[in-house]
Amino acid sequence: MTPCPTCGRELTPHARFCGSCGTPVAQQPPPQQEHPEQEHIQQQLPEPPTIPQPTAYPPPPVQPRHSAPRSLLMPIVAGVAVLALATTGVVVFLLPRTASQAQPSAISSSAPTTTTTVSTTVTTTTEPTTTTPTPLTRADLQKQAATDHDIVETLVGQWVPQISSKKLGLVVKGVQFGYPEIMADFQSLKSRFPQAVLLNSDDYTNFSGKDFWVTVQATTFGTADEANAWCDQQGFATDDCYASRLMHTGGPAGNSKTR
Repeated sequence: MTPCPTCGRELTPHARFCGSCGTPVAQQPPPQQEHPEQEHIQQQLPEPPTIPQPTAYPPPPVQPRHSAPRSLLMPIVAGVAVLALATTGVVVFLLPRTASQAQPSAISSSAPTTTTTVSTTVTTTTEPTTTTPTPLTRADLQKQAATDHDIVETLVGQWVPQISSKKLGLVVKGVQFGYPEIMADFQSLKSRFPQAVLLNSDDYTNFSGKDFWVTVQATTFGTADEANAWCDQQGFATDDCYASRLMHTGGPAGNSKTR
């Protein structure tokens, strides 16, 4: 029996652990048994036969080359040269003929070329420009009065229909008049009565109000009643048209007559 390597206790055969301390025990392989029959068989085996080696023979002798006689080579070379010259002549002779025959074929097979022209129309759109009108000023009214001045002077001392009288800041029927509104009022009457002219009250003594822009019809009448009759015929309201006599001397008295 084998003792435990840790505690020395005797171990049982084929034990894997010590029954006292639990130490693992390495297993010993079983002893190999000899087989006399196998040794006897090995002694009776015959030795392998010996294979004979091939006999080495010397290589055959190399026969020397024999060059052809010069008398035979010369005719052969001459014949090859003549054949080459003949072949070259045939090719040179046939090549221009072949090219000339192929050229018409190439010309006749060419397809006509068609050129297509595409017309492109470019449309340019011009955006309308909006111009803000410049507000009219006193200078515009003065310019219009200067244009009409010569005609107005021919009316001095005679009765004419006065069809409008506006001043800066005047309010009529809820509308406050500025220079643009005064000019618009004159142009509206001018479109109805082409003989209408514009003047400023400061240039004539018959007006009591100062700096009024007055529109009169350039048609003269012998009396105030005749001028007022013209107002009636045109359908003016009572306060919108009446007889007036332009003067450079005197005052307002006797130079106007309402309807």
